[in-house]
Amino acid sequence: MIPKIVDIGEIKVIGLQKTCQETNLAAEKANLRKQFRQFAIEIPNQIDGDVMEICLQKHGCLITHCIAIEVNSADIVPSGMISLSIPPQQYIYMEHRGHAQTIWQSVNKIKQWAKSHHCRLDPRQFMIDVQTSEEPPVHALYVKLADKKRESAEIVI
Repeated sequence: MIPKIVDIGEIKVIGLQKTCQETNLAAEKANLRKQFRQFAIEIPNQIDGDVMEICLQKHGCLITHCIAIEVNSADIVPSGMISLSIPPQQYIYMEHRGHAQTIWQSVNKIKQWAKSHHCRLDPRQFMIDVQTSEEPPVHALYVKLADKKRESAEIVI
């Protein structure tokens, strides 16, 4: 599939968040997923039940990662979980067919496509991975574009 730019409206999610060293991410994600599965049923106002893995930011070797479910309302957040409201923004979207271990290949394709189309990606490496099917495994990948307003404000300051 060829990447394309999409506009996504505000997304509200409830889930679990973890900040860790990049070298520990695979193990931490596995623990987070296991913990999330135990409590996902308690999340009220779920939209479709698709699990989202969100890279909130990467700063040096530290990554803040979240596993969540999209909700209509985040008024009630189960104990130990967090709610996030992701503002409307633009992403490069691509469907990934295959297991999660090979997502990096599709992310690299998105990065190459962005470079060849002169698109700037979010410097914090914000990305959303939504597993839309388990068999066969299908993932909807959204890599955030840089916020032009924020960048121009930073340049002015």
